[in-house]
This record gives sequence, structure tokens and C-alpha cells, in this order.
Amino acid sequence: MSIRRPAPLALLVVLLASLGVTAAPRSAAAGPDEDKADAVLRELASAADASTRLRLAAELTPLAPRIIPHLATFLTRTRTSTVDQRRLVLVGIRASVPDAKGKFETPKRQQEAQIRADEAFDWLAELVTVDAATPGAAEVLADVVVVRALADSREQAAAQVIFDAAFAEPTQILRDECGRRLRKMAPVSLPALIIESQGKGDRKRYSNYQLERLDRQDPAKALIAAVDAPGLEVAILDAFRTSRHREAVYAVLSKVDDDAPAVRAAARAAWMAYVTGPPPPPAPKKKMVLPGGKLANKETPLWLTYRELADHELRGRLEQLLGEVTPEGQKLDLEAASKRLFAHFDGERQKRDAGLLASARELAGKGDLAGAAAAFDRLIVLDPERPERAEMAPVFLDLGRALGKDGKWAEAAEAFSKAHGLAPEGKDGVLALAAHHHALGKALEAAGKDGDGQFREAARIDPSFQAAAVAEGAAPPSDRSWLLAAGAGAAVAALALFAAGIVRRRRPA
Repeated sequence: MSIRRPAPLALLVVLLASLGVTAAPRSAAAGPDEDKADAVLRELASAADASTRLRLAAELTPLAPRIIPHLATFLTRTRTSTVDQRRLVLVGIRASVPDAKGKFETPKRQQEAQIRADEAFDWLAELVTVDAATPGAAEVLADVVVVRALADSREQAAAQVIFDAAFAEPTQILRDECGRRLRKMAPVSLPALIIESQGKGDRKRYSNYQLERLDRQDPAKALIAAVDAPGLEVAILDAFRTSRHREAVYAVLSKVDDDAPAVRAAARAAWMAYVTGPPPPPAPKKKMVLPGGKLANKETPLWLTYRELADHELRGRLEQLLGEVTPEGQKLDLEAASKRLFAHFDGERQKRDAGLLASARELAGKGDLAGAAAAFDRLIVLDPERPERAEMAPVFLDLGRALGKDGKWAEAAEAFSKAHGLAPEGKDGVLALAAHHHALGKALEAAGKDGDGQFREAARIDPSFQAAAVAEGAAPPSDRSWLLAAGAGAAVAALALFAAGIVRRRRPA
């Protein structure tokens, strides 16, 4: 049953259609960011000069990370122009555009300078100069602006939206621009490209081309590129898992004993996907050409499947690390063998961690706070959820006190912050946070800046916090006995000043 829309909304749809841009379908969950984006795109449709169009494109960019599904819907909207009209707009700016079947004209061999020039070619800079009255110009401009905003969001979900747009019928004319944006997004775009590279047909060829241009077809290189991007290693390993990426078997196994728990878990999940479940299709076979040009009598598989590669690598690791030798030809229980390998790694890790923990405790007992804190830091990096977190917090609190006495306020602020982060609900959690802000204030003062804001924040967090005690080198101990001493000292000082004032007033001239 259709729902009759109110007349004003119908008029708005007609108006937008006349401008060449139709509104994206609205969802019940649409929020203020979606409304802002729609307003920007409506204004973009009617903007006539290049500077206004560029300004509006820039206004959409900061909204994109929060409205990726909405922008994805916009790219699938019904358009008033034809694909051929929009293709002519792009041809007019000398953009590389595929034909109706998504095929590009085979280019002549290019020099490196030509390749760099093509990569640097700015579609948006050219499109904003196209006459708005040109059929399809407003819609293709809006599409390019949205694709670029998605790319600039640097979100993994946006990469998949851009990839899909490169193959959707209304937007496949943007395939070259989509590819350049996916490359610019790297390494964030790698999970989407990796999954698509294991698919079929044009999507597989297109994604492999992007990975080749990025020099990230090698799974090990893809993982290296993600080292400094939080969460991206896990996403790439998950892409290997879901796609059963054959060439990634060795790269995945190299991460099953990674220091980071999340990476380690993702690698193990990917590995277990390789060794369990239904077997992969067998590789095609062919009679190989022998020396002298003769054909072999038997056909030989052209490659090993991911399961066969995993079997081969696992046998080697078991022999190397556990001394287990599986005779050639004897079937190996890959799931059980993998679990034994993981148990070995976990046992060795527990031994290393236990030694590091014992060393940290010994250093703390000897009063070497810096050494103990460094050891605890290492343990927390390896496993942020270690059960000894509450035990570690007092060491960082004491270290903050010591650094405060030495006037090393920036370092003290960091130590107090760690003390609070390790045990925010502990008995000294509030105290550590207040001390952190006070130390930040002192660090700002030492740099010639105003630290009053941090001092006020310290007092707001803990009203009983006496900043003077820390400033004088008596940073707050956990028993808070310093509060009484500081308060008594302040009272004595106040009485002395009061008495001196009275004596001064009574002294004869």
C-alpha cells in the first residue's frame, strides 16, 4: 500500500529533480548529520561557481565518518540524467571512463611521468568548472563529491561502499576515480580489497590491480602496512579468514603467537578456518612437460590448496618446536595439531610473563620504581587486561610522586594517569586522577603557560586535594595523611601572618 506524501515534500522532490539531484531515501533513524549532508548536497546541485562547489564539498567531508550508510544510499538514488550523459561530462574533462560494459580502452605503454600525472589528475577540480546546465553535470559532481568524502573518512566500511560503487550500473563510470580513492585510503582499504581479490571476474581483477599498484598483493606486506593502524591488523586477518586467502597461509601462521592478544586471537581464528571445515576444491591438474619436450604420464596439480599449504607448514612447525615427526603420507589431524601448537606458544608466553612479573615485583620491593614501572608497562602492552592491574597502580602512583619531587611534571602526569587507568575504581583512583591534572598544570607552568585550568580540574575531581603539597615535593600518598599535615601547616602559616599583622599595627610610629 503506497503512502501519500504531503504536498510540500512532493514539491521538494520535484525541485531537486529539476536541479539534477534527488534526495537520498530517508530512514527513521536519520539524524542531524544526515540532514546537514542533504542540505549540502541540495545546495551543491544549484551552485554555479567553482569556489562555492569546492566549499560545499569540503563541508561534506567531516560529516562522512558518521553517515557512511546514508552516503551509500545516496549513491544508489534514482537519477534524472542518463549514464551516457554523465559519461559525456567525464569525457569532457578528459577523465578515464569505462564503456557500457565496464571496460577501459587498452592504453599504450606509459612512461613513469605519465603514470604519475594520471594519478595526480583531480576530477573534482575539473568538474566544479563545468557549466551547471550541462545534462548530468550536477549529478556526476555530487557522486564524485560523495565518493571523495567517503574516502577521506578513512573508515573501513567506506572502502567497501566505494568498491561497490565502482561496479554499480549508475556509478561504474567512476571506476577509475573509485580506484584512485581506494589507493589513497590505504591501508584502511586493504581488508575490502583483500576480500574482493579472492572473488571472481571483474571485481577480482580490479581489486588485484589496486593491490598491485599499492604493492600490497603479498599478504605479509599487507600486514606490515597495518602495524601502526589500530585494529587494522585484526581486520586484515579477518579478511584472510573469510576469504580463505590461499597465499596468506604463511602470513597468518606468523601471527598466531603475536604479542597483541587481539591480533593473536584473529590469527588463530583465521588459521582454524584454514584447517577445519569442508575441504577446498582441488586444484586443477595438468600433464607437465618433461625435459626433452615429452609429457608426463600423470597429471600434476598446478598448485597446493590452502589446506595442503597449512598441512605442510604445520608439520614443519611441530617437528621444529615440539619434536613431533609425522611420516610422509600419514594423515595429520590438523585441528588437534594446531591446538597443540597454540598450547605450546601459550605455555612459553606464560613463562616469559611470569618471569617479567617477578622481576617487576622485585624491582618495586627494592625501590626501583622506574624499573618496576617499565616492566609493568611491558606486561600491560602485551595484555591490557592482566589480572595484576590493581597491584601495578601503586607503583605508578609512587613513581609520580618521585617525579614530582624532581620537578619532572610531564613525566609525573603520565605516571599518575597510568595509576588511574590501571585501577580507576581503586582506593587511590580519584586521587591519582586529581594528581594527574595537577601535574599537568605544573608542567604547563614550567613551560611558561597557564596551568590554572588543570589545577581547577584537580580540585573539582578531589575537593580535598591540596595542590601545594605536590608543588612542594610531597606528592599525595595513598593514605592521604599528607592532607592533615598540609592543612595543619597552612593553618599555622595563616596564624603567623595574622599575628604579624596585629603586631605591625600595634607598633608605635
